[in-house]
Amino acid sequence: MKNIFNLFLLLIVRQTLFGQDIHLTQYFVSPQIINPAAFGVVNNFEAGVQYKSQWNSFTKGFTTYSAFVNKQIPFKNKKGGFFAVGVNCVYDKAGDGSFTSIIAGLPINYSVKLNANNYLTSGINIGYNQKSISASNLTWGSQYDGFNYNQALPNENRIQQLKTAVDIGAGMAWVNKKNGKKFTAVTEPVNICGLSAAHLNRPSYSFFNNSNERMKIRYNFYEYCHFYFEGSNFSIVPSLMLQRQGSANEIILGNMFCYKLSNDSYITGIKQSTSLNMGVYYRFLDAVTLNAMIEYKKYLIGVSYDLNLSNLKQSSKAKGGLEVFFKLKNPFNFLYKGFSSW
Repeated sequence: MKNIFNLFLLLIVRQTLFGQDIHLTQYFVSPQIINPAAFGVVNNFEAGVQYKSQWNSFTKGFTTYSAFVNKQIPFKNKKGGFFAVGVNCVYDKAGDGSFTSIIAGLPINYSVKLNANNYLTSGINIGYNQKSISASNLTWGSQYDGFNYNQALPNENRIQQLKTAVDIGAGMAWVNKKNGKKFTAVTEPVNICGLSAAHLNRPSYSFFNNSNERMKIRYNFYEYCHFYFEGSNFSIVPSLMLQRQGSANEIILGNMFCYKLSNDSYITGIKQSTSLNMGVYYRFLDAVTLNAMIEYKKYLIGVSYDLNLSNLKQSSKAKGGLEVFFKLKNPFNFLYKGFSSW
């Protein structure tokens, strides 16, 4: 009966299931996945991996792996403009039908220096998506003879088991970063604000033959601030993300509290800081997320856990998803060249 229910649910919500994107709780770790313009200005090199396990405590939930790398590419430009390119890959598997998504993207953007502290960035992402499903693991209503399940009876499988598509996205971002010429570990605030749209070419993802269903455009608004308190080792990092795709909406609001255990040497960058970060995020009508992170020199390691608050908590017992990440930034800098952030 469990498989019948899962199949019924799959058929009822297939427009949402097949039409929505993969979500990572720690979206601030690799913002290029949600906006191809949201990288390359703050750090000149970044690379990282993420892992998420969601709802596996009570069903065959989602298991997600993500990896990314991006780099700034300066070139001689009197106006101070530069390019940045990246690569990101995501693998996701879920459900009794082993619904699998393999996503690869090549984001590239160009940043224009408006003045000493402000940059305007525009970017595009060229992606390749592959989705597959294993119908052999599913059971069908026609395989019940009225009393028992009989696998030998013909099933109702009329779906393709593999779909591929080219996927195009674009975005813009405004970055404000201000660094004074002072011999102190206190860095001035940063503000990143971005807008993006994914699936601009509306690729087809339906597993059903002769279907005209196409992926809906996902719109994203992303705001991230890092406020340092002058003369203090404490700082706060509030952020907001709004997404809409078709009739589905997502709102995430939260804040990280940071404490710097040791300071940088501003001139040489040889001595680098260590900080501890903890925070809480709320995904409206869905979950509360607890986050913890440690930053040591050029390395960031973090963990988060989702506490489910939606109607699903009757089955999940509030158990949501565990997520961990590792990130490396600016490994080739031997002289301090301005700015450091997540």
